Amino acid sequence: MMKHLALILALGAFVIGPAGAADRVQPEDADMATKSAQIESLRARASLSPAATTSATLIEADDLLRQLRQAPPDKRLALRSQLETALIRLELEIDAAGRGKQ
Repeated sequence: MMKHLALILALGAFVIGPAGAADRVQPEDADMATKSAQIESLRARASLSPAATTSATLIEADDLLRQLRQAPPDKRLALRSQLETALIRLELEIDAAGRGKQ
């Protein structure tokens, strides 16, 4: 009985251990995936109301996301802020271009 309990506890620690490590990495990966999806969504919206400024801002956002993925942890906060700013600016540019077509 004690051997079974010890085996179950050891197996549980083995299974939970890697999952715990994955949880620490996962928020960064999830954030990168979310930003990538947001850029693709904005790219689709921008294609409906093309403008020179939206193209330039899309290129900037793609570049910032690439830099963010490659950056060491101590540089990521500044790049994340720049990416957020570019995405907000892109949304505003898309909205302005859409209003101009109406």
